[in-house]
Formats: sequence, C-alpha cells, structure tokens
Amino acid sequence: MNTSKLMLTACICVALFFAQLLLAADTDAKFQKILAVQKALLEGQDHFKKGNYQAAVFILEAQIASIDGNKEYLQLLHNAYQGHIRDLQAKGLTEEISKYEKRLQILDSGITQGAKSGTVAPVSSPAVVPASVTAPAPATASVIASALSKFVVPTKVVEQPKIAQDAPKVRGKIEDANEDNPFSFTNTQRYHDARLRLDQAEKEFAGKNFRLASKLYEESYRLEPKVMPQSVERWAYCRLYSVVEAMNQKQNAKLDPQWENEIRVSLSMAPQLQSFGNTLLANIDQRKQEIGATNPLQPSAAVVEVKHTGPYQGNWYLAETKNFRVWHHLNQADATQVAKSSEACRVEAAMKWFGAVGNDWTPICEIYLHPTAQEYSKSTGAPVASPGHTTLKTEGVRVLSRRIDLHTDEANMMTGVLPHETTHVVLAGRMGDQPVPRWADEGMAVLSEPKNRIQKHLDNLPKHARENTLFHVSRLMQMADYPEPKLVGPFYAQSVSLVDYLTRLKGPQAFGEFMKDGLKNGYESALSRHYGIQSYNDLNQSWWNACFSNNTAAKN
Repeated sequence: MNTSKLMLTACICVALFFAQLLLAADTDAKFQKILAVQKALLEGQDHFKKGNYQAAVFILEAQIASIDGNKEYLQLLHNAYQGHIRDLQAKGLTEEISKYEKRLQILDSGITQGAKSGTVAPVSSPAVVPASVTAPAPATASVIASALSKFVVPTKVVEQPKIAQDAPKVRGKIEDANEDNPFSFTNTQRYHDARLRLDQAEKEFAGKNFRLASKLYEESYRLEPKVMPQSVERWAYCRLYSVVEAMNQKQNAKLDPQWENEIRVSLSMAPQLQSFGNTLLANIDQRKQEIGATNPLQPSAAVVEVKHTGPYQGNWYLAETKNFRVWHHLNQADATQVAKSSEACRVEAAMKWFGAVGNDWTPICEIYLHPTAQEYSKSTGAPVASPGHTTLKTEGVRVLSRRIDLHTDEANMMTGVLPHETTHVVLAGRMGDQPVPRWADEGMAVLSEPKNRIQKHLDNLPKHARENTLFHVSRLMQMADYPEPKLVGPFYAQSVSLVDYLTRLKGPQAFGEFMKDGLKNGYESALSRHYGIQSYNDLNQSWWNACFSNNTAAKN
C-alpha cells in the first residue's frame, strides 16, 4: 500500500516537472515570436521613414503570420504597400503593381471590418511572403584552399607597376553604368534587386561557375552592401580563383597589374585565405624582382619609399611618398600598399597618354581614406553611393591643389577607384591652359578601370541607341558640363566608347596629342591633322559603324 502511494506520488511529480518544462518552452517560444514581431515593426518603421517602401514591405510581410491582428503593424504595412505601389507605377511594372494592389485590397477590407467592430481583423497569412535568400554553407579556409590547390602557382610573373591608366579631373565621380542616372542612389528597388542577384550568385557558386558568380556578387554589393555579409567569403574565393586561373594562363606573359590588388582585396574580405594569398603575393614579388630593371621609366611600386608618421588630430595617420600624402586609419602595411599603388597609377597614366612621367608634383596630392561611405559623405558632401572623387584647383597650366577622397569599405577601391581618380589628377595641367573636356576626362578615366567595369558602360550603348539618347559627336565633344541627369548614363557610355575608338586608331599618346591640339585649335581641324577624319559627321559615322558592328572594347 505504502509502496503504491509512493509510486503514484513519484509519477505525479514527474508529470508536473515535464508539464512545467513544456509550459516554459511554450512561454519562451511565444516570447521569441513577440520579439520577432517587434523587431520587424521597428525595422519596417525605419525603412518607411527613409522612403524604402519595398524593404519595409519585405520585412513586415515576413512576420505577418505572427502579429495576431496588431493594429499598428497592419497600418504600417498598409502604408508601405501604398508607397511601394507608387514606386512601381513610376517604373511601369504592371504585374508587380497588380500583385501588391491585391494584397492592399485584402488588407484594406480587414482594416475596414476591424474599424466597424472596434478591432482590427487579423490577416491569417499574406498573399505571398518573399522567400529569404538561401546560401550554401560558408566555405571554410581549408575547403577553399583545397579547391584552389588544383591550380599551379606560376613560377614566373612579369610585372609592371600598377596599371592606373587614366582618370579625368575631379569633376567626375566614378559611377557604375546605370540605366538612368549614375549619381542617383535612392532607388527603392535596390534591396530587392540586390537579393535577386545574390540568390543567382549563390546558385552559380554552388555550380562552380565562379566567374559569373563573382560578377553577380559584385552587382549585388553595388546595389545594397547590407545583403552581402554572409557571402563575402565566397565572393573573395571567386576573386582569388580568377587571379590564379589568369596567372596559369599567362605563365610567360607580363604580370597583370590588377592581380596583386585583387589578391589583397580578397584577403581583406576573407582573412582565412591569408596563407594561400601570401603565397601568391610572394610569387608576384619574385617576378617583380626578375624584371625590375627592364623598364626604368616605370619603376616598380616595390622601390617607392614610404614615410609613416602620426597620429595627428582626429587620429589620422600619414603615409607619404614623393607625390602623395595618404591620410588614413589603416594599419601601416595597408597604408603602404595604397601609397605605392598611387605612385604606380601615376606613372602608368602619364606613360600611357603622354609618354613621360614628368616632374614630381608640387603641390603634392593629398589622399584621404575615409573608413566608411557614410563618413566619406559626411566629410565631403558627396553622395554615399559615390566610390570616390577628385578635387583640383587649376590656373592655366598650373595646378594649385590636388586632392582625392576615397572610402576603404569600397570593394573596388584599389582596382578601380584609385586608378580612375589618380588619372584625373595626372591629366590636370597636361593639355595646355584649358581644362580637359568632360567627355575625354571621364572616358580616359573609366578606361583605367578593370575591363569588366569598362564593359558595363559599353554594354549599355545599344539600349541608349534604341532610346535615341546618344549625342552627335560634335555636341559631345563641345559639352561644357555634364548633361541632365537622365542623360548621364548615355554620356558615360558614349564618352568611354569614343575615347577607346580614337585610341585604338593610333594609340593613346596620339590621342593625347590630338586633345592638346583640339583644345587649342578646335577639334574638327585637329581630327583632320591627327586622324585624317575630315569632319564631325565623318567621325560620327565611322565611330557609329565601328561601335555597333564590333563593340569589342575592353574584351581583347
């Protein structure tokens, strides 16, 4: 009897214990659900206030099944739908408009019914909840190193200083070739488009199509950097993959000056790859030494002396060479790399367009490396979306001041932005007492960037031609300033294409001489003297034929 009572008591105690556990688990789950809803509400409000209606809709819909008729939540979603629909109407996206109008109608009916009864009718589930981006598990250092190990590290590499070919004066801030206005940043479709590209990139990565994956990762990052954190390591892997593949294909060719910077950028993105990356850098250094004496006019960045001082006010440090003062918050090794690359960019641009480096710069060029795009924008007033810009003051052929502002969270700072902006500085004062015209300034600058970025502009030419937004060359070559915002995209694409076309005819230095002559005596007469082209109309026709029957710039 006593034994039975004891067993019964024990069973009851055990049952109560598990009941308490289940209750606690249920309470915790409810608490987590409440927190998720509140977090979504706060994030949705923040995006709504900023006018990012599509992002607000995306975040709010993700928690719609858990809100239990929260009136504030539903009203915010209602307002976000309205804002997003207005954005879609401006873009003429009919199918998307219809989809969100149906959701708004469902939501409106629920809110109306709730208002009649004094409560808000809950929405059981959204019409469609956007799927979150799924990505393969992050590649570990060992996995990536193993994959890269199938490539043979070249035993030789012929090196030339960083190829920083051209970059027009400050006036231009470099931008991606954009459908509308490269200077425009507030586009409510950005977040959605970035996620779509990221999803495509992850699929290509999983399928080992690393080149295409890298391109898609970059496009995603360009649209919205915030979608990238979980994919940065895979993007870095793709970039290293491309470098190693290129090195294997060019065993006996000169070193591509972009390789070293690509490696360093990749390592800054994924420090786990440090060992392999350092092996590649050591290999490049070895090849630099082997060919160091072959071209004394283009000294390797490795022999540039860099003096480090600081800290100064604002905790700025300084890395100084003969022609540059690099103000930064970096470690000494990274600051040294920027300073050396700047000198190499200067040499390459000057040699390419003018055949000689010229005297050391006085005054020296100041480079400010801001830590983030936000701080860059706050300090300079430039748009957050701009990767960098140059500021020059000139008086005839005299340059009174030189300054470049960049931000170090820009993924292409070393490979694209620095060469572009340095070329702007190189061109200042080198073409007589007239400023470099916009079309040549930007065209020469963009041609200093990596080939895939040049091609972005050229790939837009057929679209601009169909839309009749390209300029007759007589107008383009005489423009005193940038065109209206909606024509900036065509302006960039055509400027790059025209400079590339004339450069291919007789070489970059002949183009430099043509520009000097044209600025002094008029472009139409200079065309005849330097290219045998008799008129603007003849140039317009020959460029058009070459462009739309070929369009191979930056591919070969």
